[in-house]
Amino acid sequence: MFLYDESQFIKLFDGAVRAGEISNYEYVGRLLLPGEDASIIVKKSSMTVAIGAVPAPTDHPIHAFVANHEDEIRDVTAQDLRSHQEIVIAGRWHLNRDCETESFEPYLTRRIADASSAKTSKYDYDFFGFGGYGNTIALRPDVSGEGAFAFMVAVTAHITDYSHLSPGLAESMGFPTGMVWYPVPSELPFLVVEHAMKIKEQRLACC
Repeated sequence: MFLYDESQFIKLFDGAVRAGEISNYEYVGRLLLPGEDASIIVKKSSMTVAIGAVPAPTDHPIHAFVANHEDEIRDVTAQDLRSHQEIVIAGRWHLNRDCETESFEPYLTRRIADASSAKTSKYDYDFFGFGGYGNTIALRPDVSGEGAFAFMVAVTAHITDYSHLSPGLAESMGFPTGMVWYPVPSELPFLVVEHAMKIKEQRLACC
């Protein structure tokens, strides 16, 4: 997924504040499902898929999923492709609740007009659905990018900290691994925080 590290987020946040008047410093959070980072890349002449930052392996089931839904994806992106050369829908390829089937959950959309013009926003096409939003935070108008980053990381850690659970329980239950934070004003940057993955890594390192 489109990840911002700490320094990049702080730079973008502080730059947006300096560039213009921000009327609202709210962020809304959405729980991040466990699974593989996946992207559907739509162009006028092609549609491809990626897992992580590379093309999906030829035997990956996401290929069949996209092929089955190509007409619907083409339909919802058609208008944007009139003025953009590429649309990237980023999300997670994950197990469904039945733990027997898999599907794609979208979180972000990146609309690329040309090599020097691109904009990322929360997924808003009316096809896959929008998921649930349940956490809203309000930042002070004088907050710095560093302070905003630290606060969202702390809130994410509070919501998705499973360190008190038995090893493997959170994974087997498919609990969310973090949060995607969307700014209410689009001028501010989004942030993906995957706190629970750090817990998993620490457990693996010590075993």
